[in-house]
Amino acid sequence: MGNLLSSSRERKAKINQGAGLKAVCLSAGDIKELQSVGYSDREHCKVRWKTLISSDKTPSKDLTAGIATLPPRRENQPASAGGNIAPHRHRQAEVYIVVSGEAIVNVDMLEYPVSAGSVVFVPGGAEHAVRNTSLTEEFVWYFCFAADKFGDVRFLYRNDGIGVASQPSVMG
Repeated sequence: MGNLLSSSRERKAKINQGAGLKAVCLSAGDIKELQSVGYSDREHCKVRWKTLISSDKTPSKDLTAGIATLPPRRENQPASAGGNIAPHRHRQAEVYIVVSGEAIVNVDMLEYPVSAGSVVFVPGGAEHAVRNTSLTEEFVWYFCFAADKFGDVRFLYRNDGIGVASQPSVMG
């Protein structure tokens, strides 16, 4: 039994040694200084986000995390005119942790009303969408993908039929 335990420890040590992985801790100030990127495309999304953990930006692997914001919709506009992410899918599983605001998260045609404190698991390959339901408040949530880096996530939008979305643009 002792051999099994020590070989398990040795395996973990080897995995952590050569990988160049380190703990990553971002303060609220660090996050505030990060550049936002996003889409403002009625066919796909009206969203902005900051990538917090991604192997191309941090000494990490296996997970990508960020914080995203959907603006409120304006009065007398259809719900789709506000902040939203159109129906899409990607092979990676995803988790949402809601910070503030209210929205409808649709996963495989089932609608879930969410607000601050809600947690949503989206299975890999499931079609999902998010829509801010507020006229006054932004919808803010943390997201986490089972991917080394954000660029590994290929968004396949129902509207495209071919799985190619526009490139995000830098937003202030």
